[in-house]
Amino acid sequence: MNTVYNPLTKQWERVDDVVRPLPVIARDTRLVVANDTTLFTPTLSTGSSPGQTDVFGNSDGSRANIGIAVGSTNADIVIPDPWRIRRFIVVCHRSASGTTNVAITCTVWGRLLAPDGTPAAGWRWLTQTSDGNFNYSSPLRFVLPGSLAGVFGFDQYRIVFRREPDSNPAPQLSLVRVYAEF
Repeated sequence: MNTVYNPLTKQWERVDDVVRPLPVIARDTRLVVANDTTLFTPTLSTGSSPGQTDVFGNSDGSRANIGIAVGSTNADIVIPDPWRIRRFIVVCHRSASGTTNVAITCTVWGRLLAPDGTPAAGWRWLTQTSDGNFNYSSPLRFVLPGSLAGVFGFDQYRIVFRREPDSNPAPQLSLVRVYAEF
């Protein structure tokens, strides 16, 4: 039996108490993006940049995928509390890449907005993960966490994909789902 001193009740209490269990962080996971219609090829590149192919197949590096819309700055998906996001989970389907083993990398970029809606600064790299090298068709799952201690804390996010090396045919992504955990 483990016990700890509780300064609020001024008593020694059991850690494994089923009546008053230890507090836990409540997780709220929401589907924020679903792209069922657009099939796209990730950008061929060895390094990450905000101008790579995003969850909708666009390569406009100034466009945000998820965030708030203020002034002239817009986002594909507008949510009221993007600063609270702790991690993204991206699920999609990958087509085959012939005989070449191709890795797909998913990267999250974030930026802050000024009160008038203009970007206060450029995109900042937050996190990335890869699915590994293989040449067959398969479902993919990318988990893109912030730090364990907190939230990402940005107004807008851009989620992009890249592939390396080149192959014929190039792998394509479809049925993209992006979940945000708050």
